[in-house]
Amino acid sequence: MISALKFRFGLVGGLGFAILVFGPIESRAAELTPATIRLDFIIGGKHAPWFVALEKGFYAKRGLNVTLQSSTGSADTVRTIASGGADFGFADVATMIVAKSRGTPVQAAAQFGYVGASILWRDEGQIKGIKDLEGKSLAISPGQAQWYLMPAYCRINKIDFKAIKIQETAAPIQPAALATKKADFIIMFRASNDEIAEQAASKVGVKLSRVFMKDTGLDIYGTSLIVKDEDVRKRPEFVRAYVEATLEGLRYACDHQEESLKILLKQKPELDPALTTLQLKNALTEVFLPFESAQVGLGYMKPDIIEKTVKVTNEYFDVGRKVAAKEVYTNQFIRR
Repeated sequence: MISALKFRFGLVGGLGFAILVFGPIESRAAELTPATIRLDFIIGGKHAPWFVALEKGFYAKRGLNVTLQSSTGSADTVRTIASGGADFGFADVATMIVAKSRGTPVQAAAQFGYVGASILWRDEGQIKGIKDLEGKSLAISPGQAQWYLMPAYCRINKIDFKAIKIQETAAPIQPAALATKKADFIIMFRASNDEIAEQAASKVGVKLSRVFMKDTGLDIYGTSLIVKDEDVRKRPEFVRAYVEATLEGLRYACDHQEESLKILLKQKPELDPALTTLQLKNALTEVFLPFESAQVGLGYMKPDIIEKTVKVTNEYFDVGRKVAAKEVYTNQFIRR
């Protein structure tokens, strides 16, 4: 580009023309507002929409200079936002509600589908259904969304949670713990570590069975875009920029899956292409786009489902106080 300008205008003239048309590069960069986004877990295929929004300039055109962070789980993400370590997040809604009940001033600004958690166990006959989870060992780690989901799921399904043997296990090695028989079952998320667990099991010739929580009593919203209450009140355009740009990234990823995968792998070349492809496909076809997103507006949260999500959380989760639905979400940034 510079050589072409040199050819036509000379070096000084070319740079002068660029500044005249585009403005000083440093000045334009300084105009962007820094925004840190903390995702819900280790980066994988389902996170392509954020990297697409970054690469395609969807954040920049709305005035944001974005930095993306990985996480160890939804609770970690919410805590980081509350402590000022991130401006925005992507995290489990119920985990966010629990934090809200304990004084964390955050809320959801767009949903990304229903609870995507799946319970996985080896298909060996020891576990034939969810009632058989009693007395079995669960590899799980504090801070993960499933740490909060499982006790509620057990109460809903009349499973004795106290009879389950908790094995605190770091999130990255939970799939291996199941495959190598160090734990009887694990709870993974579709379009994320569910596929990792399947891959780990297949490598050692183990077949897995799974049950989705949303199909067995926990049909509430799962992950969402998390924002600060204060920003919604005082800096709504800052929040709108995050929500709209991320949803534009999601929409683009739906329409251009192959290109979106290339963008993610360019930014994160250490990712396994086959696994990442499957994660993105499952995110876009099974998790992120429920009926209301397709029929009402991308990211729109149905009031009755939010009410149910809050009710289930208030009743079955370890909340500090019971919260009201109006405290935990807003649809004001959703285009309908």
